[in-house]
Amino acid sequence: MRDFGTVSLSKTNMVNQRSENHPGDAVGKGRTAGVSGGVEKPGDATTRILSVCETAQGGVGRYQDLLESLVPFGFSLSVLLPESDKGILRDATRAITFARNRRGPVAMWNLVRAFWRQKRLLRPELYFFHSTFSLLPLTLLRLSGDRTPAVYCAHCWAANTLQTDGWKSRIIRFVEGNLCGLADLVVNVSASDADTAQRFAYRGRHVIVENAVDPPEPEARADRFETPGSSRVNLLFVGRFDHQKGLDLLLPAYDLARSSNSDLRLHIVGAPVRGSELPVFGEGVTYHGWVGPGEIDSYYRSADALVVPSRWEGLPLVVPEAYRNGTPVIVARRSGMHELVDEGRTGWSFPLEIEALADLLSRVGREDLAKMRPLAEETYRERFSRGRFAEEMAENLRALLGGKRAG
Repeated sequence: MRDFGTVSLSKTNMVNQRSENHPGDAVGKGRTAGVSGGVEKPGDATTRILSVCETAQGGVGRYQDLLESLVPFGFSLSVLLPESDKGILRDATRAITFARNRRGPVAMWNLVRAFWRQKRLLRPELYFFHSTFSLLPLTLLRLSGDRTPAVYCAHCWAANTLQTDGWKSRIIRFVEGNLCGLADLVVNVSASDADTAQRFAYRGRHVIVENAVDPPEPEARADRFETPGSSRVNLLFVGRFDHQKGLDLLLPAYDLARSSNSDLRLHIVGAPVRGSELPVFGEGVTYHGWVGPGEIDSYYRSADALVVPSRWEGLPLVVPEAYRNGTPVIVARRSGMHELVDEGRTGWSFPLEIEALADLLSRVGREDLAKMRPLAEETYRERFSRGRFAEEMAENLRALLGGKRAG
């Protein structure tokens, strides 16, 4: 965890008196149109957190499971998220849902209405807002005069998703850079996200608490892929088939590399985004579709290396997931992903160009990758474990709550 201080706090952020929470208030269990869910009333010894998600797809949903690790530290967690995303949570009993078929005005209205209802019924002592569109209920909370402590996490700043510095990029930086400062604490999931916030002078007090993942499945296997010869190299890609994840760059790079290194094989885990078609796979590519969380560790463990050609990321969870299985990673030098790799010891990084990736893949050997496995696994234990995340996050939240109460 790293705290890089307060930058340009607005007057709104400097108000340090939160609204009173009333012990003994009942927690609502009813339903309203567009809003559903019931929340158990936590014990008096816990601090009630309401986690607010406009969507829980991808890493945001996985993050909610991580936040459950705060329970032993004296926190209780309820998660507001779309009904369609409820199944993402490991513990769906924590879910409060709202109707969301697709992003748009109706879905945002349902989110705000559900948020206001739970604000009244649950009376949270801490709010945790996730991703750009949750800045709307955060803004409304502050406009109402409510100063209950709030945390914001971008899970990759929207500014990082734009490849050009035009008017759209400037508007996004202005909006997220100012509204994030309405939170009392901004959690960055990686050093790269924190660097973006510093570079563009985003408001608020920012800290880094790197993402983490659970330990691997104890029954994970290492024989999913064929290894007929000692020189066979099984590469793995895990992710959506969209512009961000860069599969469109990996496939031609792999084809080029395989023309000079016939030992390479590429295994694809994932699926196209809605409305798009399955890409054409060349020789030596095996498509596995989506793999469930109970099976994915067997794919990581069977691979010689994971390839991450993303154009942007916050902190891609596939990297610590690979490490927990002792699998080295090959990452693009984008969004600070190279900082997740001990070059030549837990993997390699490359400029995000087809030719550069092809050159690197053509030179990888199974023996060199096998030597990296012990340090890759050690990196998971020391840097990306759930326990480390829980301790750092709890420390930050306790400091925030203590400071607000002292004020």
